[in-house]
Amino acid sequence: MNLEFSEEQQMLMDSARGFLEKACPLDKIREWESLPEGYPSHMWPKIVEQGWTGIVYPEEYGGLDLPNIDATLLMREMGRVALSTPFLSTILLSGRAVLEGGSDEQKKDVLPAIVSGERLLSFAFSEANARPNAATVKTTARAEDGGYVLNGSKHFVEFAEQADQILIVARTSDCEDPEQGLTMFLVDANTPGIQYKTLRVMALQPQAKVILDNVRIEADSVVGEVDQAWSVLNPVIQAATAILCGYMTGIAERALDMAINYSKERVQYEQPIGAFQAIQNYLATAWTKTTMGEYMAYYAAWLIDNDMPSREAVATAKAFVGYASVEATQLATQLHGGMGATVDARTTPFLKWAKQLQHTLGNSTYHETVVAEEILDKDPLGLDVKYSVALT
Repeated sequence: MNLEFSEEQQMLMDSARGFLEKACPLDKIREWESLPEGYPSHMWPKIVEQGWTGIVYPEEYGGLDLPNIDATLLMREMGRVALSTPFLSTILLSGRAVLEGGSDEQKKDVLPAIVSGERLLSFAFSEANARPNAATVKTTARAEDGGYVLNGSKHFVEFAEQADQILIVARTSDCEDPEQGLTMFLVDANTPGIQYKTLRVMALQPQAKVILDNVRIEADSVVGEVDQAWSVLNPVIQAATAILCGYMTGIAERALDMAINYSKERVQYEQPIGAFQAIQNYLATAWTKTTMGEYMAYYAAWLIDNDMPSREAVATAKAFVGYASVEATQLATQLHGGMGATVDARTTPFLKWAKQLQHTLGNSTYHETVVAEEILDKDPLGLDVKYSVALT
């Protein structure tokens, strides 16, 4: 793995940082938290103009066809401004599932519309325990009258109420192997029988519980092969998780930048608080872990780009970055003293995002279990979850 960024990658990061810092200053980020739509929807057309919505899609659909590591670099820059967008749900999960599993007709219909910003998709996979594995899917799709009837509920569905279509994962067959029997369906968001219950979450991000009550859909709603969805979804979720780690490291980096600057400015006992060894130790440790997490994310994305085994690396990155980003944002908040404890503190959005994203696409405990499966080469269900294999 080449640890030096290419000229094109550096240009991508520089242009993204320049655009985002200008478009998303800290005072605007705080204002956006009170938006009635739950996120800065006016930013999505601007992201489309930058071409970022096509970053992982082939040129034939209007995309840039860039590797996962480039998407990770871009998401890191978005994280530095705590920007809330449907990038994960639309670009990295639902759209990519259509790219990898859909028919030519579905791809031609959906993907150009995603890249052009004309269509938003939500990803309805997670259920009650929010773990991104096949065994958690209990929602059913029953074949009937040449179509299907969906019943069940999906939890923590990002941008569900804002989306034009929902990619729903349901169980079409009962199989001994839980990875068998899953099917993807691309469904219009206003289909009769679909209900939405808005969820209030920590970060600036719309989420909802999606209730499916005898939702009747046509057979052409199926994406990919019936009963074989997991073979498509698993690599899509793996790649999205690695890229999401880039966003999380961006959040941690920006929070630490604020903490470092504040430690230089805040004077106590006739010297900046950054002159105290204890403060230096805290900052150095948090910075080290954040940097480690950043390169774990790059490594996981690089493995995927090179078609190499990546499950252990992705899980290690997500577990570690989950802890590191929370630690960094908490430290940044604490260093601001009493002001850091207020909802108006400039570090608050970053702390909220770190806490929420630690649980997105599987929390740190879940991913530690995945790492244990890989390094022990067996199912570690008997392991006590209180024992962590991540460095904390």
